[in-house]
Amino acid sequence: MTSSSTSSAHFPRISNHGVPTRCWCGEGITTFGSSTAENMYRRFYRCQIARDRKTENHLFKWIDEALIDKIWMVDAKHERVAQEITKFEERVMEKVKSEIVRVEAEMSEKLEEKVNLEIARVEQEMKQKLKIVTVAMVVVGEIVGIWTSLTV
Repeated sequence: MTSSSTSSAHFPRISNHGVPTRCWCGEGITTFGSSTAENMYRRFYRCQIARDRKTENHLFKWIDEALIDKIWMVDAKHERVAQEITKFEERVMEKVKSEIVRVEAEMSEKLEEKVNLEIARVEQEMKQKLKIVTVAMVVVGEIVGIWTSLTV
């Protein structure tokens, strides 16, 4: 890191995170290769206006540092997105669980209503059959009574 801070001291930098697209002055960015002994062939971004004016405070940034900044930015954004997805999943699961509880309660209520209707129907049917059996028993009892009285 000392090589970047030593050589970047010749070219004052504006705080610029990630891969720059424009200088603070609005001019586009050009890439160059360093020709200094300590950073030979190391690539850097430089404002197009300031490429020959090394004393002006225009953009200068090492490409490898810009890419590392960009990777850190993407990692941070990835982490935020992952956290948002986790929170979204939790909210969805809460809604699904509450919907399951609601549907189960509704189904239970409908099932109970149908069971009660069926019980009432069967009860009515059984009462009808009981009446028929009672009448049949009375008739049979009378027939047996008449038969017995005739045979004695």
